[in-house]
Amino acid sequence: MAASQTLVRKITIGTPIRKVSGAAAQRLDDLIDLQISDPADGELLQYEASTERWKNVSVFSGGSF
Repeated sequence: MAASQTLVRKITIGTPIRKVSGAAAQRLDDLIDLQISDPADGELLQYEASTERWKNVSVFSGGSF
């Protein structure tokens, strides 16, 4: 081995982590700024500024497009 090379075989600090859970949203239910009640096909998410949350609304009652 040449004098200018460095060989590191293994460095272990603490306990290795195999899977991180809860670090990222994986479902809509994981989001804290979302309020879904009785979800149905064809609904949209609409932001409500007064509650600072996204809510599910029917396409017909959700406002204008």
